[in-house]
Amino acid sequence: MVRQQLRATVALVLEQRRHYAIGTVFVLIGIAAGLSYPLLVGRLIDDGVTAGSVERINQLGMILLGLLVAEGASNALRDYYYNVAAERATARLRRKVFDRLLRLEIAFFDGEKTGELTSRLSSDVPAIARVIGDELADGVRFLVFGLAGTALLFYTSFYLTLLVMLAVPPIIIVSSVLGKRVKVLSSQMQQAFSESGAAAEESLAGIRTVRAFSQEAAEGHRYGGKIAAALALARRKILTTSALSGLSFTFAEGAALLALWSGGYLIARGQLTSGQLITFVLYAFLVSRGFRNATAFYADALRGLGATQWIFAMLEREPAMPIEGGHRLPQVVGAVDLEGVRFTYPTRPDTRALDGIDLSIRAGEVVAFVGRSGAGKSTMLNLLLRFYDPDEGRVALDGHDLRELDPSWLRQQIGVVLQEPVLFSGSVADNIRYGRPEANDADVLAAAELAAARGFIERFPDGFETAIGDRGVQLSGGQRQRLAIARAVLRRPAILILDEATSALDSESESFVHDALRALDYGPTTIVIAHRLSTVVNVNRVIVLDHGRIIGIGRHDELLQSCPLYRQLVETQLVAV
Repeated sequence: MVRQQLRATVALVLEQRRHYAIGTVFVLIGIAAGLSYPLLVGRLIDDGVTAGSVERINQLGMILLGLLVAEGASNALRDYYYNVAAERATARLRRKVFDRLLRLEIAFFDGEKTGELTSRLSSDVPAIARVIGDELADGVRFLVFGLAGTALLFYTSFYLTLLVMLAVPPIIIVSSVLGKRVKVLSSQMQQAFSESGAAAEESLAGIRTVRAFSQEAAEGHRYGGKIAAALALARRKILTTSALSGLSFTFAEGAALLALWSGGYLIARGQLTSGQLITFVLYAFLVSRGFRNATAFYADALRGLGATQWIFAMLEREPAMPIEGGHRLPQVVGAVDLEGVRFTYPTRPDTRALDGIDLSIRAGEVVAFVGRSGAGKSTMLNLLLRFYDPDEGRVALDGHDLRELDPSWLRQQIGVVLQEPVLFSGSVADNIRYGRPEANDADVLAAAELAAARGFIERFPDGFETAIGDRGVQLSGGQRQRLAIARAVLRRPAILILDEATSALDSESESFVHDALRALDYGPTTIVIAHRLSTVVNVNRVIVLDHGRIIGIGRHDELLQSCPLYRQLVETQLVAV
């Protein structure tokens, strides 16, 4: 997994190689300036101070000042190019992960929390941005400082350099052992914070329910528990990171101090000049700081990789069911056949949702599915939309197995209205056009008229351009349903699916909408999930489901006489979803 993450990270960096290359040029300029300091300071001591040459002191002082300005400017430009590259790379990474999520099979989302997915998308990516941004620039800079400085240390004093190198083996060992621990803890901590984000999103999205049941304290306690678990992991990670940083500092600075003590001894014996010792000490501190900060970058990189493990896992995950690709029919009539269909949801492997369904729906026919909750009504629609494939048997459109058809094209032939329709932030017109963006204003107006929505829309101050708020929160339930109906019929689908699409409407509006739908000029095949008697009285056929099986088919009045379950459902008016 680590190798895969490293390869993916390197690929991200290479995509922005132009910016990184320019930034690296300024990294090298800054390194050259920084490595020149100790040598020139040593010369300043020996050739200027010790020799008593004011002219030499001034000359070397101006050169040092120029190097200081050059290093400062190069560091600023280095950070600019590296951070711009990192932001571009992570923006692309966010888009790639989001696109991959959109393409994953519906079964994946059955086992995931929406809040956790959005939390990870927003919080995991910045971790990698830090690693490949200025931290990468510093890591490269300090690593080169360490390597080049080591060569200059050997050039200045071979003996003292050997003393400084005593710190290298323990630093490598500590970085290897503790760095792996940091990576594991970072991954666990990111998961914990994602779960807390999911809890917060769930509570805030359902704030009206929370308030209605006076559960503010309980939700606060639940969120606090998630945060406490994440905080415990954060403390362990911080402790490990602190130990790594402290040990690296102690080993590196201890070796430099030993070299300083030994250098003083060599000066006393006349084997080293003061300028050489100062040069060596400055190089020694550059090297120790270089390796220490390179070690810190290694720990940060591991922490970033641990935090983004989920991100890269998503990029590696292939959809179990494609969203496009396959045969497209030249013309859609709208006949639907289910032949020996059996299906079990992946998240409920012990419960069969459909158990041997055989059914033919003629083109242009209006049929209604009724049954108790869990009878399999919505599952039939999920299979028709090819959110899932049946475990056995087949679902066919105009005689063609849906598995042979292009899924994206298939869904373009179907209009769906759910009992709890999902709307998006934007205008009324944007939501009606959602399934057919190219529709003109006249088409939008006609769809709204058919759905009995034009009246309330035109009463809004901005009419069709009125913003409806997050998920249509500013609209009533009935208004949301009518917009969803308008959105569906605007596509002129060959198959129209209504999952109790008028449950929030008053009787007059419901009657108007049903009359309009029956009067559609092209006669789509219409499938209704029925909850109320009024929605099934005038359909061509009613299909009664129970425990995933068909137990009755016929018109409303026929089933009242022949199907006890249907009669019971009608009498109680409790035909559930």
